[in-house]
Amino acid sequence: MSNIGAIVNVISFNHPHIKSLVSEGLWGFPDDKPGSNKRRWEKLRRGDNILLYGEYRAVKGIWFLCELIDKRENRSPVNYWIQNPAGYPWQITIRPLFPTNKFNLSVLDSLDPIRKDELSQIGIKTFNQKLDRWSLLVFDRQEKYSYDLFQTILTEFKMRNEKIKPVRPDHETIKKIIYQVGVIQNRFPQTEYNLENRHIDVVWRRTPKSVPCTAFEIQIGGNIFEALAKLKHAFDIWNAIPVLITTDEQIEEAKKWVEGSFHELREAFRILTLQDVLEYYNMKQRAKEFERRIGLL
Repeated sequence: MSNIGAIVNVISFNHPHIKSLVSEGLWGFPDDKPGSNKRRWEKLRRGDNILLYGEYRAVKGIWFLCELIDKRENRSPVNYWIQNPAGYPWQITIRPLFPTNKFNLSVLDSLDPIRKDELSQIGIKTFNQKLDRWSLLVFDRQEKYSYDLFQTILTEFKMRNEKIKPVRPDHETIKKIIYQVGVIQNRFPQTEYNLENRHIDVVWRRTPKSVPCTAFEIQIGGNIFEALAKLKHAFDIWNAIPVLITTDEQIEEAKKWVEGSFHELREAFRILTLQDVLEYYNMKQRAKEFERRIGLL
C-alpha cells in the first residue's frame, strides 16, 4: 500500500448522489479551472485509505473509512447523478472498512465523527473556510498535508468509534476505554500525552487547546511509584486531577505510597481498579445508547 491517504467531500449524506455510493461505491470529482481534482485523483492508487467527509444531521465531519478499489476517467452520464450526470469525470470506486463493511447509513446515528472545527484545529486550513468549496484532499509527502497527519486523523476516528469488548482488561484496552469515556464526556482526550521527556497514558482536556484537566496512568504490574510520580508531575505543572488505575493486587501498595511519599497530594489522588473502569464504561455506554433512543444525541 502506498503512503497516500485522502479525504473525499460527499457534501451531505442526504444528497441524492449518495445513492451511487450506497449502491456501487461510486463517486466522482468535477473538472475545476486549476485542475486540482484531476491532479489529486491521478495520485490515488488501489488500496489507498479514503476518509469520507460530509454533513449528517447538521454536523460536518469524517464519518467513514474506506478503501480505494478502482478509478477511471468517465465522461458518460451516470444515472445516479441527477445534478449534472456527466459532470464528474474523475471517478473512484471504494468499499467501506469502518465502522461497517457496507454503506449502511443508519450506522451514522451511533458515530462520533471528527468534526469540521476539529479538523481545522489540527492544522488543515481548508476547514477554516465557511463553505466547503473542495472535493478531494490528498495527503502525501508532495502535498500540502502529510500522510502522518492523515494517519493521526484516521487513528482518532477509529479510537472514538471502536466498540470495545474488554474480554481481557490489558493496558491498551483500558487506555482505549478511558479515551472513549473522555469522548462521551466531551473532555477532548488524547493518549500518550507528552509530559516533558515522558508520556501520560491518557489525558482529558476541557478544550482542544487547553492543558489537561485529568491525567490517567494505567499500571498493571510493574512500578507503581513511577506511575504515581508521573501523575504528581502532571498535577504540579497542569493542576490536573491525578488518576491511577491498577489491579486489585496492587491497590494497597498504591495507597501506601500515596499516604507516604506522596502524602501532600493524598486528597488529590484518585485510585481505581480495572473493574471500576469496566463498570463505569459499561454504564456510560448504556446511558449513551438510551440517549440516542430518545433523541437526546
